[in-house]
Amino acid sequence: MKQYYYLTPQNEQKGPVDGSQLAAYGVNANTMVWTQGMAQWAPAGSVAELASVITPAASVPPPSSSPQPQPQPQSVVYVQTNPAGTSQPSMPKPNNHMMMAVLTTVFCCLPLGVVGIVYASKVDGLYYAGDYAGAINAANSARRWSLIGIVSSIVVSIIYMIIYGAAVGSGALLSMSGING
Repeated sequence: MKQYYYLTPQNEQKGPVDGSQLAAYGVNANTMVWTQGMAQWAPAGSVAELASVITPAASVPPPSSSPQPQPQPQSVVYVQTNPAGTSQPSMPKPNNHMMMAVLTTVFCCLPLGVVGIVYASKVDGLYYAGDYAGAINAANSARRWSLIGIVSSIVVSIIYMIIYGAAVGSGALLSMSGING
């Protein structure tokens, strides 16, 4: 079954998720879904491939005595123009975290920051090649390696300060006691 993206009730985009697993994520017949090859987002109940997987939408309770305006469903369609000049729906380009990787390399931890830069540089290429899942994985890896570099630099700095403080403190004690090594 194809990989699908879906919109949560808060209009947050989630996925990709195997179509057979959508119901486990709370997707029902009214949830907006999209997959490669679809022209635009559509309710999951209208997608033939999902008919055996999706549960029907919950029944709507009768309206109350005071009519309230019903929210209009919103669909989000991202369009990418490919080199042939045609437009196709696309997911938004993920943040590549290049700035964090570069700052980690310059100010914190050179080796781990460089790994972050390598992953960050892969994001755009994967995205424009149509590998959205690969672009997300590369972006997450860039962020992860940059954060590991930042945290490890902080830990090493704290250890260094403790050792330096102990050395300075013991030197001061020796000089006060009159013992010259």
